[in-house]
Amino acid sequence: MITIKIYGIDPYLLRNISKDATKKIADLYEVSADEINFLSPECLYVHDGVEQNTWNVLIEVHAPKKVEVLEDDAFKILKQFVKDVAINIECVFYYFSSDNYHKYINSDYPRFMREDNLVNVETDDEDYYEEEENNEENHEHHHVEISEEELYLGNAFECFEEKIKKMK
Repeated sequence: MITIKIYGIDPYLLRNISKDATKKIADLYEVSADEINFLSPECLYVHDGVEQNTWNVLIEVHAPKKVEVLEDDAFKILKQFVKDVAINIECVFYYFSSDNYHKYINSDYPRFMREDNLVNVETDDEDYYEEEENNEENHEHHHVEISEEELYLGNAFECFEEKIKKMK
């Protein structure tokens, strides 16, 4: 498992970087592409009170100790894909013993979501709005129309007063 974290870029740019760099990194480390993962947290890279995002980028690579000898080549590959979205790049490699890596893969599902196995759930907007209209018609006496420009000065609990009286 090799995890590459990139700070200081728009997280949505990571999709293209990951798509382009994954195979090259996997080939370098002689692992399956399924062992390469990218992260880009939504964060602010700041120096001396000034936002640095896309001007300065920090890459962290978390990898097994056995691939440490490939560090310079790994940086060259990452730099190749990140330099198009950043001015300055710093990269730190963190290594761990394979004994410290654990995983659980649920065999009931594919290992990763991919473009060819995504499930798109579409809502039928007409059904939704029709249901909303029916709900409004059935509860019309409880509905108070409020303009965005006006402050409502009425009794906000009006529809609950009858229920409270019945409970007593």
